[in-house]
Amino acid sequence: MVNFRKMAKSCVSLATVGAMMAGMTGILSVPGKNTEDSAVSTVKAASTATVDLSKTYQYIRGYGGIDISEWQGYSLSSSELARAFGNGPGQLGLTVLRVFVNPDKNQWSRTLKSAQYASKAGATVFASPWEPPSSMTESGGAKGKLHLRTSSYGAYAQHLNDFGNYMKQNNVNLYSISVQNEPDFAHDWTYWSTDETTSFIANYGDKITSTRLMSPESFQYGRWAGSGKEYYQKILDNSRAMANCAVFGTHMYGTSRGDMDFPALERSGKEIWMTEVYVPNSDANSANRWPEAVQVAENIHNAMVVGNMSVYTWWYIKRQYSLLEQNGSDGAITKRGYMMAQFSKYVRPGYKRTEVTEQPQSNVLVSAYKGDNNKVVIVAINKGNSEVNQQFAIGGQTITSAVRYRTTGSENLAETKMSPSGGGFNAQLPSNSVSTFVCTISGSHGVTGTGSDGPVVSTPVEPDEKGYYYHDTFESGTGEWSARGSVKMEQSSQSHFEGSNALYVSNRTAAWNGVQRDLPSYIFKPGEKYAFSACVNYTDGDENTADFSLTLQYKDSSGTAKYANIGTSTCTKSNYVQIYNPEFQIPSDATDCQLVVETVDKLMNFYADEIIVAKAGTLISGPKEQEIVTTTEATTTTVTTTAAPVTTTVTTTTTKAPEEFKGDADGNGVVNSLDLVKLVQHLISVTTIEGDAFRSADMNDDGKLTIIDAIMLRNRME
Repeated sequence: MVNFRKMAKSCVSLATVGAMMAGMTGILSVPGKNTEDSAVSTVKAASTATVDLSKTYQYIRGYGGIDISEWQGYSLSSSELARAFGNGPGQLGLTVLRVFVNPDKNQWSRTLKSAQYASKAGATVFASPWEPPSSMTESGGAKGKLHLRTSSYGAYAQHLNDFGNYMKQNNVNLYSISVQNEPDFAHDWTYWSTDETTSFIANYGDKITSTRLMSPESFQYGRWAGSGKEYYQKILDNSRAMANCAVFGTHMYGTSRGDMDFPALERSGKEIWMTEVYVPNSDANSANRWPEAVQVAENIHNAMVVGNMSVYTWWYIKRQYSLLEQNGSDGAITKRGYMMAQFSKYVRPGYKRTEVTEQPQSNVLVSAYKGDNNKVVIVAINKGNSEVNQQFAIGGQTITSAVRYRTTGSENLAETKMSPSGGGFNAQLPSNSVSTFVCTISGSHGVTGTGSDGPVVSTPVEPDEKGYYYHDTFESGTGEWSARGSVKMEQSSQSHFEGSNALYVSNRTAAWNGVQRDLPSYIFKPGEKYAFSACVNYTDGDENTADFSLTLQYKDSSGTAKYANIGTSTCTKSNYVQIYNPEFQIPSDATDCQLVVETVDKLMNFYADEIIVAKAGTLISGPKEQEIVTTTEATTTTVTTTAAPVTTTVTTTTTKAPEEFKGDADGNGVVNSLDLVKLVQHLISVTTIEGDAFRSADMNDDGKLTIIDAIMLRNRME
């Protein structure tokens, strides 16, 4: 059995501590002395912190910490678990628990009490291993305490899978398990290189079926020791690893605010979790230091706003520098704990971060979140030494009520009812304080509240007179589209289909790297059908043809990312092609939907133009179909579509009509408007097209007659 040290996270080398503290000077400014609450200092002018509910960012899964008796030397008591995971008065409202994967399976029961409690309370439980079973390891040499033998990868995958099954058998809903805790640090545990973790995930990740697989959790999200984000970039660049990696986890020790951003990872469609940190130190009896504790709230803010993290996880829940007091048996909430509570009690699982003026004035940081029951939550941090006056507003909404919960040097979640007027309200922010405003809205445009993936509406948003919900031609910029993966996205006039500009996508390193746009549920209802169309083109490279896809990325009822193919079309170089599906049904359990434009397997730069989402059955014209292959009597075609990270191969055999009769639906040897009439009559069951005429009318040679053939025929005659 491995002999573990009962150590605090502060037990690292002096050189490492020095590097961490040097890095942290870029994260957090050090506040000065606290101003007395009764003393009102000069109020500074400020801009309004305005919330824009039309722009949303990451899904919030929650806030939490770890309980690990193997290292702490104790476990949380029943009353402490209730204080941590309950959300009543005097409770933290945590919704995430991290647990330890002991290398000795005979010790797994040690984590059950906390895991079972948190799971029953509805919290997200995930697990992290520090070491494999000793039978699978070898000396780590100069790079770490231990190293997993390559020949043991299969056995290690089974070990992780067994832990997931053990948790499941003991009524713990384990959400995910990571590959390794801090493989880049590895001073007291197992070292993995970036190539080794990627190889393991790519080749053995699919063997872990009892729960989702999380990436390795790097020690620092920045550039410490030349690693950090390299672990994640390697996975992003490997399609098999991406397919097997459901969640990305990282630690933020010594990570500056600027290094918390990772656009390529944020656009990957996978959640990013901050799975371990403490700030600003692990000094004994430091948990109640004020105003030092305000730095905890600032770190959470930066992780949410800059890092787009879905989860924020503290190190030990109970410790002398943590959320609950270690000294004494009470386990009272500390000042650092109240900083966490300003988020965890009110920004609940299923909320989404939304756009807001982040820094309306000096030393003030603001984040905003929208959730269910008409709630919008605003968290404002004043890390300065002077009290300030701040105006808040929620654009396009009427605030019916607003309640403030504030922590200062002398207050802990002190409750005050605000006096909103229309869509805004005014608040005093004391020096070194955190204020959370829980607002109830009743807004315009049919919005009556918010859900896990968008506003809840009483009156659905109606399409325009053409039946269009979205009609993007990129004449005024890139609109609401965002880059997916490591690509560069920009407006371009070099190649366009509609108007004078198109969306240009470059610097692609994987087929799934493309562009995406949110499909909020208050417009696009799960279980209902819609028409989708996009025009795409490419002009560079040696490839004469390339397959492009429209993909629906969404989360199913279990929160797992899914990818559904809306349509695929083959583009000939320098010629626009339309991807079109007049009746695509959004899955009934879909949430957090996004429309994606990507290639099937090619990496060239491309253009996208006139992207339309409309009512089901809407006829949407596109570019004329280009000739791709020489027609033959019978052709077998294999099309591989990739909607990251799922690859599906479909083989179909079709019989084509001679090209000179393509579109001759009435069989008279001439292609004209009468053929379009004949085809439409067939589609509405007025008449029937059979035999050679059927093959002639089958414009896309898929063996059936649909509205797509009618559109292609109409385009051909224009």
